[in-house]
Parts: sequence; structure tokens; C-alpha cells
Amino acid sequence: MSSRQSLCITAVAVSITCAWAGGCSTDGSAATDGSPSSVPCAALLGMRIAAAEIALPTSGGLVTGAAAVPAGASIPAHCLVTGSILPVDRAAPNIGFQVSLPVAWNGKAAFLGGSGFDGMITDTTGTAPGGAPGTLSPLARGYAVFGSDGGHESTAANPYLDGAALVNDEAYANWVGDSPKKTRDAAVQIIRAHYGAAPAKAYALGGSTGGRETLAAVSRFPADWDGAVAFYPARDVVVLGIGGYAAMAQALAAAGAFPDAAKRALLWDAVLAACDALDGATDGLVSDITGCNAIFDPATATLNGAALRCAGGTDSGDTCLSDAQIAAIKAINAPVSLTSPVASGETSFPGWNIYGAAQGTGGSSPFEPYVEVVDLGSGAPASPLGPTATWSATLCDGLMRFVLSPESPLDYLTFDVRGFGAHASRVATLSALDTADTDLSGFAAKGGKLVILQGTADMMMSARFTERYVSTIQSRLGASVASGMLRYYEVPGYQHGFSTVFNVAWDSLTALENWVERSVDPAQHEVVTDLAGIPGRTRPLCQYPAYPRYAGSGDVNQAQSFSCFSP
Repeated sequence: MSSRQSLCITAVAVSITCAWAGGCSTDGSAATDGSPSSVPCAALLGMRIAAAEIALPTSGGLVTGAAAVPAGASIPAHCLVTGSILPVDRAAPNIGFQVSLPVAWNGKAAFLGGSGFDGMITDTTGTAPGGAPGTLSPLARGYAVFGSDGGHESTAANPYLDGAALVNDEAYANWVGDSPKKTRDAAVQIIRAHYGAAPAKAYALGGSTGGRETLAAVSRFPADWDGAVAFYPARDVVVLGIGGYAAMAQALAAAGAFPDAAKRALLWDAVLAACDALDGATDGLVSDITGCNAIFDPATATLNGAALRCAGGTDSGDTCLSDAQIAAIKAINAPVSLTSPVASGETSFPGWNIYGAAQGTGGSSPFEPYVEVVDLGSGAPASPLGPTATWSATLCDGLMRFVLSPESPLDYLTFDVRGFGAHASRVATLSALDTADTDLSGFAAKGGKLVILQGTADMMMSARFTERYVSTIQSRLGASVASGMLRYYEVPGYQHGFSTVFNVAWDSLTALENWVERSVDPAQHEVVTDLAGIPGRTRPLCQYPAYPRYAGSGDVNQAQSFSCFSP
């Protein structure tokens, strides 16, 4: 008899014994909750999940680990369950997943989404998006929490940037949007087995790739969810990853076009000089980003009386920007027209709010190295990728090499990002997987609530792209229905996950719980705190297109001195 068979037989025997004895508690002792179907933690090991219990095609699932975890400083006592969801295609990787089952369960469940290309299982003890140090995690609140590796395990130094597994079509579909559903269905079977009941409420929570996963979950399977939080969702993968990322990299790779940190600091100072006071306060933030985009032009801007453009347009050092650098910056700001159709119907990528963001300016913030590598990088884009490659360039390169054309790797710096060349048909096919999250009618009809938060200065997920998505939802549902289901906030100065200008701290899960469970609408009274630019300052959380505007008196670091102003 194999050790696996022995473990499975032992697990079944314990489960039967517990059922005969009236149930067992999470530590294996006799249960006191009167639930004869409750299975103790250790007995979950070897549990099999039938393929029929997972709505999307799989070969079922298997629990490969189950261990009691004692309470820690911020982590409650819980049962940590790990497992695998087996693919239909034997060449595809498993989906690795994890479920944390607290001893003191609140009767609810939460999904925590991943990041980048995923490649490692989400930490189920982590906080909801926006959670500051000290914010109670879903697990600490008593949620049963689950997450996955997005459909593949990576052994790379940074698994989030490793897209090699996505060469397999099933693995790609899992990463784009199937894995949350498969993971949720497996997790619910485990939750039901352990507690003797299914969750009464379920929330999907994530940022970036996790934000996309969250939107895919609630749009495609609205019956599963009561609410969701999506921070800067990296959705519409094809248009974003191939159109937006590649176009930005190509602009920066042109001869003499890359601005170093000193030049980016110069640009940021010029932007602040022109746009900081548009919201009524000189506070180091560009809050009226639309107004700034309308008036700022690096070719004609001045700083302290001197032109930002180098004399004659020729690079003469870090006191000005050359014509090549100005051209790159303006190209990043501009829309990218798409001449070949994609399934989402997009005809362009809308560009980036580069004028409203400090793009790695060489400052002393502890988040500076992160911002630099996430945004424009420390050196011009290269092919093959070099040590200065940005995350967006790495993700774009991975999509082209492993998904778009694995048989003949493409160069992201020369690829036709507008017409897609000989790969137009493949792009159209891939983009069909990006379209499901625009139908939120089922989620709205069941009373679901969705919170989306986006930073205006994000260079990994363009705020303009998220605005377009929200506009699509509002148009399809109608203003009244959309208003009953969706809250979309933009935070000035916030970048992708971390920011040197305004780093968000906000208890998003409490706001969602209050909206779903107590009908407390987060429309007007939510406040967001800065952890980095000026630690502790606050601003009202404004629904787009409104932004925080200074009232004319009061402390500029306090939210009560601002109101949400709609242009």
C-alpha cells in the first residue's frame, strides 16, 4: 500500500468516526457545534473534489496538505489547507490553491487575488487591497480565506514576472480568468466539509491581476459573490499588455529618448509648477488630472523662468529635456490607435497620465526603487530584456513570447502594436477572453456591490483605461442600476500598489461589508490616508470624475478641508 493510499484511508476512517461520534472540532477532539458533517482539520488531508463539483472543466481536485496553525500576533488559530486542481489537458499545470479555515469562523468567505503572471499561491493571511499596517486581515476577522497560484507554479526569482507556463492554452485561460472560479468551487467544498455549512456571504478581493480576477469572478459567476473590491484591475490583457505596454516601451527605446531620474524629477517639478494649484491647494499633488492633461505640454513648459526644453532641442544634460525625450513623453501620454479589431471593440489604448505622476525621480522614499522599476525603469528598454527592464516591459515580452507567438518569439520593441501584423488573427482570438467582465448585469440583478479604486498616477494600469471600463459598465447597465451596484474612486498621486507621492491606506473590506450587509453607502463619507508622501495626511475618497478640491481654508493635510468637486 502506498503512503498516499494509507493517508486517504486514514482520513476517511477519521471522518467516519467523527460522523458516528457526532462530529469533531478543528483540533480533532469531539465537536460541540452539533454538526455531524463537520470534518476536523487533519482529516481533510486526502479529500478529493469531484470534477462535477467544479463548474468549469477540470479533472477534479485533491487536498494535499491540512495542518492546524496556532494563533500568532495578528493571525488567528486556523486550519491551513493546500491542494491542487487538476487540468483537463495533461500537459497543462495544476492550479495550486490554499484555504485558511479559522477556528472562530464568521460564516463568510473571501477570495484574495494574485499579481502579475501569478506563479505562486496568494498568502491567505494577507490583508484586503489598501489595508494599512494594523488593518485586520480577512482571516483575522474570521473569514475562511482562499487563493491560488493563478494556474501554474513558478520557480523563478520573481514568479510574478514569469509567463513561461502560459504557452499552454488551458494555463493561459486559467490565468486570464478561469482559476478564480475553479478555486472558489474547490474551496467551498472544503469549507462545507470542515464547518458543515457553506459560506453565508462571499467577497472577492484583489489588486492588479487580482483585480482582473475579481472582475472576472463577479461578472461570469455572479451567484457566487455578494461583493467585490478591485484595485487598479489589470484587465483587457491584450490591449493593455500588447498595445499599451509595447507602445510605451517603443517610445522610450527610441534613440536618445529615455529620460533618466534627474530629467524625470525636472519634468515632475514642471508639472507641479503648472498643475499643483489647480485644485486650490499647493500640496504636492496633482488632483485635477484632467485639467493638467489639458494644459501641460513639456515642449512649451517652463520651470523657474527657464524653458523645460533644451535649447535647440539637443540634449545638454539634466537641466532640460531634449526633443527626443519630449517626443517619448508625449507619445506615452497620447492614445495608441488600433487598426486591427479586437473582441472587446476597443479602437485605441488611451495612453497614460504621465504628467500627473512622479516616475522614479531619485528621491529618498523607501518606495522609490519600486516605483522606478514599475514605471519607466532606470535605463532604456532593450531586447532581449536587460537588468533595467520595467515590469510592464517584462510582462509584455512574456505575453509575446509565450502566448502570442510561442513558435516564433517576437521582439516587443519592433512589433506592430497598432495593426498586429501577421498576428492580427491570434490577437483577436486571445482578446475574446478579455470581454466577459463587461457584463455585470447578473451581479447587479442579485444586489451585488463592487468597489473599484484606481490611482491617477498608475503606469501599470492606466487610469484612463479603467475610466473607459467603468463608462462601459454604466452605459450597459444604465445610470440608475450602475449606481446601485458600483462605486469607482480615483486617488490623485497613487501609483500601482505603492507610491512616493500618495500611498493609499484604506480599509476597503470594512467599507464593502458595510455596504453589502448594512446598506451603508460608501459614496460620500470614505476617507483615504497617505502613508508615504506626507504620512498621515488624509483626503476624501471621491467618485470619478470628482476629485478632492480645497475649500479655501483649513489644514491642507486634513480631508475635512476638501470636498469632492466634479468638473
